Amino acid sequence: MATELTPARVLAPAPAPSATGTKLALGAAVAAVLVAAAFLVVLHVDRYWGPIDPVSAMLSDYAWTPGWWMWAAAMLLTSAGSVVVALVLRRRGILYGPLTVFATAAWCAGLAAVALFTKDPQGNAVSWVGKVHLAATGISCVSLPLAGWLLGWAHRNSPRWRGFARWSRVLALTAVPFFLPFLIPFAANVAFGQHLPTVATGLVERAMAVLELVELLVLAGWAWRAAE
Repeated sequence: MATELTPARVLAPAPAPSATGTKLALGAAVAAVLVAAAFLVVLHVDRYWGPIDPVSAMLSDYAWTPGWWMWAAAMLLTSAGSVVVALVLRRRGILYGPLTVFATAAWCAGLAAVALFTKDPQGNAVSWVGKVHLAATGISCVSLPLAGWLLGWAHRNSPRWRGFARWSRVLALTAVPFFLPFLIPFAANVAFGQHLPTVATGLVERAMAVLELVELLVLAGWAWRAAE
């Protein structure tokens, strides 16, 4: 029978994953992201799989092309790779703080939702599926730059992580102007009831996607270095 004098059992902490195992997981994550990027390249250069105008059509319009499966796979692979990167950063004590963790989780979940909930074909979010897709798109676009900025700011004075932190902040800030072609017409519509025309939104979205892909690879490199 246990009494107040009975020594309390001390549970040994769970062993940290080995550097080799962590790097194998990160290698698989980066490979998944690169395969996703390759799928997107195919959709852009092959007129059969992706017969849409990349200047005006949105990325989500690939869901209504013969290459829809490449589009869905690209989003799911990027989401899975992002989860691995986030877990390594978390386990190595780099990813912390409720807002940073929430933003990173929102990025991973948002990408999966973009793939699983297809946009409405007419372009406007009419069905509940289309509305979920629209919300997930907005969340995924904003969340990774936010997470990258917060991570960079938290480690800006760290001698070991200063370089990764600087690039993470730079890429996050560079992505901000690409939100404006979407935010300004939306704000004008809400505030004044006026529909402002958007110019080359497809091209703007693709540039933002490239920046976010580079941001993700920087975070993967950060996690790789932390695993050493």
